[in-house]
Amino acid sequence: MNGSVVRTLILKDWQLHRRLILISLAAGGVALGVIQLKSETAFLVGAIWYFVSLFVLGSMLPVSNVINERKKQTAVFLMSLPVSATQYALAKMVSTVGMFLIPWAAMAVAGSTLVLSRHDIPNGIIPLTIILFGFPLVGFCMIAGTALIGESEGWTVAASIACNSSYGLLQYFLIRDPAINRDLNSPVPVWSARVLTVLAGEAAAAGLILAITFYLQSRKREFV
Repeated sequence: MNGSVVRTLILKDWQLHRRLILISLAAGGVALGVIQLKSETAFLVGAIWYFVSLFVLGSMLPVSNVINERKKQTAVFLMSLPVSATQYALAKMVSTVGMFLIPWAAMAVAGSTLVLSRHDIPNGIIPLTIILFGFPLVGFCMIAGTALIGESEGWTVAASIACNSSYGLLQYFLIRDPAINRDLNSPVPVWSARVLTVLAGEAAAAGLILAITFYLQSRKREFV
C-alpha cells in the first residue's frame, strides 16, 4: 500500500509538470535548429539558448514542485495518507530530480550527437561540452536541495540567482584553462586528466548534494 502511495505521488508530480518538461525540450529543439544554420552567430546564439533552456528548467522545477505545493497547502492532504516522512522525501526527490534528468540527458545526448555529425566542428570540443552540461545539473541539485530542505521561496530564489549567475563565470574560467583549451581543436575527443577531474568533481558534487538533501529531508516528521 505504501509503495502504491509513493508511486501515486511521483506520477502526480509528473502529470502536473509534463507541459513544462515538453516546453524545455521544444526550446532545446529550436536552439538546435538555430545552430544548424551553420554560421558563427547562429552557433553562438543557438548554444546559449540551448543551455539557457536547461538553466530555466532547473530553476522552475523546484519552485513549482516543492515551494508552490506548500504555498497552495497541497501537502496538507498527505497527512491523511499512509505515507511516512521518508517515503514522502523519496517520492518528492525522485519526481523532482527525475523530471530534470530526462530532458537534461536527452539534450546532452542531442548536443553531443550534433557535434559528432558536424564536420565543421572539431570533436575535441566534446569533453568541454560534457563539462558544460554538468554545470546545470549541479546547479539544479543545489536549487532543488535548498527547496526541499528549506521549504522557503526566498532561499530557493536566492539559490537560483547564485547558481544562474555563476554559470557564465565558470564557463569563462573553464574555457581559458590552458589544459582544456589546448585540446578544443583536436579532431578527436581528448579526455585529459584535467577534464576527468572536473567531471568527477561535478558528479561528486551532485551526488553529495542529493545524499545530504535526502538525509535531512527524511528526518523531518512534519509535512506542513
